[in-house]
Amino acid sequence: MIKDIYAYAGNILRINLSDGKIRKDSTLDYSKEWLGSSGIAIKILYDELKPWVTPYDPANKLIIGAGVLLGTPAPGANKMNISTLGPITGGWASSCSDSFFGLELKYAGYDTIIIEGRAHHPVYIWIDNNNIEIRDASHFWGKTTWETLEMSRKELRNPNLHIISIGPAGENLVRGANIIQDRGRAFGRCGTGAVMGSKNLKMIAVKGSGSIKVANENKFMGILLKIREKFERLNKLENPMHEYGTLSVFYVKRKTGTVNYKNFQYYDIPDALAMKIDPIKTIEKYKIAQHSFPGCALNGCGKHLYLNEGPYAGLTTENNQWEVFENIQTRLAIQEPTFMVKANALCNQLGVDVDLIGGAVGWAMECYQRNIIDQGDTDGLELNWGNAEVVLELIKKICYRQGFGNILSEGCVKASSVIGRNSEYFALHNKGQDLYEVCRGALGWCLGACTSTRGGGHTTGAVTCEAIPENRKKKENWIKKAKSVYGVYNPHMVLEYEGKAKMVLYMEILHRINNCLGVCHFNTTWSNPEYIDLSELMNLYTTATGNKTSLEDFKKNAIRQLNLEKAFNLKFTNYDRKDDMPNLRDMQEPIKGSSLEGWKIDKEKYNKMMDEYYEIHGWDKQNSFPTKKTLIDLGLAEVAEDLKRIGKIGKTRKKIKY
Repeated sequence: MIKDIYAYAGNILRINLSDGKIRKDSTLDYSKEWLGSSGIAIKILYDELKPWVTPYDPANKLIIGAGVLLGTPAPGANKMNISTLGPITGGWASSCSDSFFGLELKYAGYDTIIIEGRAHHPVYIWIDNNNIEIRDASHFWGKTTWETLEMSRKELRNPNLHIISIGPAGENLVRGANIIQDRGRAFGRCGTGAVMGSKNLKMIAVKGSGSIKVANENKFMGILLKIREKFERLNKLENPMHEYGTLSVFYVKRKTGTVNYKNFQYYDIPDALAMKIDPIKTIEKYKIAQHSFPGCALNGCGKHLYLNEGPYAGLTTENNQWEVFENIQTRLAIQEPTFMVKANALCNQLGVDVDLIGGAVGWAMECYQRNIIDQGDTDGLELNWGNAEVVLELIKKICYRQGFGNILSEGCVKASSVIGRNSEYFALHNKGQDLYEVCRGALGWCLGACTSTRGGGHTTGAVTCEAIPENRKKKENWIKKAKSVYGVYNPHMVLEYEGKAKMVLYMEILHRINNCLGVCHFNTTWSNPEYIDLSELMNLYTTATGNKTSLEDFKKNAIRQLNLEKAFNLKFTNYDRKDDMPNLRDMQEPIKGSSLEGWKIDKEKYNKMMDEYYEIHGWDKQNSFPTKKTLIDLGLAEVAEDLKRIGKIGKTRKKIKY
């Protein structure tokens, strides 16, 4: 612990795998302006990566950051972040996960690890406080993440050791490979596992024996206790996240008509199928234990299940969340109720993103349905909707890049470009990244996902609070609170275009602050207007770190980060306004098979909503580029000059109000 450092551990650890050099920098070089975690990561990546660097180049960097509030008892403080130049979009790539690893990292004295270069053979990194070693990992190479965890615990003689690792997908540079913490928590989206694999880095294990201190313990604990009291009151009334995790939205999603079925052809599943695969019933039937991470104000969303019957009998694993259910189970029309559990476990073992699996296989199944591809393309596999065993086989083929799986391992966009035959229309994506988000039917969710700097993804600006309680009194109270928090008159009107740009801006700020501080989104006003808000986050931050700030400047930090992410993309890609648009299917096909039957996105109204979005960000409406004045006002004058040199500086601007 560095003297007079509060909340932060104090050190940034740089490890160069090419030459084995290790050095420490001070977190204070970045923390005031960039807060922590993903904020520090984008600053380092923007400053240090040359424009010629590619995702698998040794010069690319993999940056692992623990949130500022990790190691304190702050509610919801259990997240860490991994960022890089990503192999899917070719731009900003950033993923978060619940993390015991992040706690150990801070207890060892480090806020951030920067991985540089490429090892000459498979290696792993062992961090034991001040002792840092790069060790041979040849005996780990080829192993699943579950096998790697067990082997590392034996080798390092610690049954409670926490690691982050890649599986065969990362080793084989599958574009959607991810990094897994222990057995069941994934750094999803963006392909960070492929970058880790390109560096011949199998895993990082860490053990720390230090502690984290806060600057003003009395004030910090006072704020914390008030928040805890609020959650205790709210949790007594209702806490579906604790009971079922994000799968608790099943009945709401069906009622609102926003369930992905057969690759977005339909927006709900048949009633008979719904009764058969009801995920809440599956949890109730097979749950053996509850699982949580330190600080969660909702008392944990994780469940451990044991399948004692059926085709996957004998499997014990942490349960999946909603994304797996909707993106693999219902998207692919699988009728076996426990399939979601098996598919999630297999993806975690092999280290592949469930969104790439859903996107690529969903595209392939629809192409098979429409006779665009046949068994001659698919290694003889029949890609009929609902074929569970074929999907499991494809997951393996994708992760080992075998046959047709080698094409799918690139994601649906690149796969469609390989196949051609007018298959591109059925590859649902954003900025090249396979899309899980149901965009028709919830415009704040859609706008936030489509404008996301990391390419799709609902955790960097999308609006979840459009789904509201059904109880009349509760609904009225919710709307009143939501109006005051989000600053719009219609936060609950999912099909209303007006006001959504402003709500997305709020969420973009909230999400970046959450990620920097390491606070789970579900503990904040992202999911419920009564949960932890920006003012409470600011107060936790200032009393923990001792860094005084105003709410306006706190928000400005997040907007600065957003603009640097945007500039990073402009530096490495050719993304512009067209890449913030929904897919053609969302604008051309009316919804089928749900309570929203016949509705589709109005292209003209959506474009007006995007105009408003760009205006309130101070970005050029014609091309989405930040203007010079916007960047200078955010303290990014050098970035403005960079964008001017490459001809990507915006010209028109409207005054921003955060």
